[in-house]
Amino acid sequence: MIYLDNNATTQVLPEVLDVILSELSGGPANPSSSHFFGREAKKKLSAARELIAAYLKAKPQEILFTSGGTEGLNLLLRPAKEHIITSNVEHSAVYRTLQGDITYLPVGTYGAVTPEAVKAAITDKTTLIVLSAANNETGVKTNIEAIGNIALQANIPFIVDGVALLGKEHFTIPPGVSAMVFSGHKIHAPKGIGFIYVRSNFKLEPLLTGGDQEFSKRAGTENLAGILGLAKAVELINPGKMETLRDYFEDQLKGKIEINGTGPRICNTSNLSFTGVDGETLLIGLDQAGIAASHGSACASGALEPSRILQNMGLPRPRVLSSLRFSLSRFTTQQEIDTVIQTLLRLCK
Repeated sequence: MIYLDNNATTQVLPEVLDVILSELSGGPANPSSSHFFGREAKKKLSAARELIAAYLKAKPQEILFTSGGTEGLNLLLRPAKEHIITSNVEHSAVYRTLQGDITYLPVGTYGAVTPEAVKAAITDKTTLIVLSAANNETGVKTNIEAIGNIALQANIPFIVDGVALLGKEHFTIPPGVSAMVFSGHKIHAPKGIGFIYVRSNFKLEPLLTGGDQEFSKRAGTENLAGILGLAKAVELINPGKMETLRDYFEDQLKGKIEINGTGPRICNTSNLSFTGVDGETLLIGLDQAGIAASHGSACASGALEPSRILQNMGLPRPRVLSSLRFSLSRFTTQQEIDTVIQTLLRLCK
């Protein structure tokens, strides 16, 4: 089996699994308890937080653990704001959560909003800007540094969905970003664990209440095993040769494909339209050949609907219907890519 759907989820690293199993096989430990076991658990929790903060060049108290990207975005985006600027290609966790007066900026075939469009959309009622650092379907990156500068000058909070970016390249969170959301299972940690970066001056209303965990911003006993595994995955982040393999993959398919999204992309993502080929049929053919790809976001899988992202980019319906997403990981090999290329050339005859 060849797995090229890593933007949906990734395999857990053996080193991460070892950390998780070691914690789960140890004694009972609640970081909120005051006895020896609790104190030891809290030390581990603090060490994990410090490791992740150091990676992002942030302060430990700016890192809050969650169950993943969807919870993180819900935590940051509720309740409704007065006027919100976002794009028309955001993940459903943003698209279906935002409430209030919302401006959905178009991205066109480029695949991401421009800083100029964001600046032009700001009014005296704008209270929030929400954008993804990289689109999970096309991989096209948003210039969050430039938009962050605009937000900073206008004194408007700027929330970034960083789920698709983490693990694909090393980065520093720009000064204008108020909060940024991340998910563990996209970087070879388990599902059900994630974290958000929240700048100290950003006002956050807890989504979960009842306890003082996570600096009183996210109640509930921490998933310590998951957090330790997440920290290990962050420690081991290595983009490797994904971009080289991705570019080779696309180059070998020239004449058969069109790349969806003309803007700069993260290193592992190819959203390709196969001219004159039905995407669902192609996806089935790949699956029968032992190759896993996708028709779009995992949150929309099973619906067999055309990609909302590609449609909102203004791509013609036939092109949308002929498109598939291939997303690599650090474990993807040259041999696997060659096999996928040959299989696609055979299926697209």
